[in-house]
Amino acid sequence: MKPERIALKLATAEMLKGCGGLEASAGFCRVSKTKLHENQSVSRPDSFVAIDVVQDLEPLARDREGWPHVTRALAAGLGFALVRLPESTPSGTDLLMLLAKLSKEGGDIASEICKALADHVVEPAEASVIRKQVREQIEVAVQLDAALAAIEGNQE
Repeated sequence: MKPERIALKLATAEMLKGCGGLEASAGFCRVSKTKLHENQSVSRPDSFVAIDVVQDLEPLARDREGWPHVTRALAAGLGFALVRLPESTPSGTDLLMLLAKLSKEGGDIASEICKALADHVVEPAEASVIRKQVREQIEVAVQLDAALAAIEGNQE
């Protein structure tokens, strides 16, 4: 099985855990716990969770780390990174605050890269710290984009 398919199986398992397990999950969707077990099992390469089942279950797993599990795995398998949109659209008065946050995150990234390169080698743990800073900057950039879209009148 391709790595992307294994990632989908693992994401399905995480989603089901976030819903309270197989039995609880079956109560929230149209398929049985047996079918859900097959959907998460890497030993069943022909069985994947249906998209309507993901739509029913994924919101229920929101408190589990990595949420939305299956949607994130699908996006990654297609070469995309998933970024949550702001729940409330920032107003135009938020632009300076968002610009300051964006600049701060950019500075944090530059600082961490310089610190990591002090010995001319970026170690995996250092890359992890830098990636966290990059993800934070991306989230702020998405918020800034939403604020500008609201001003523009094209809420996307």
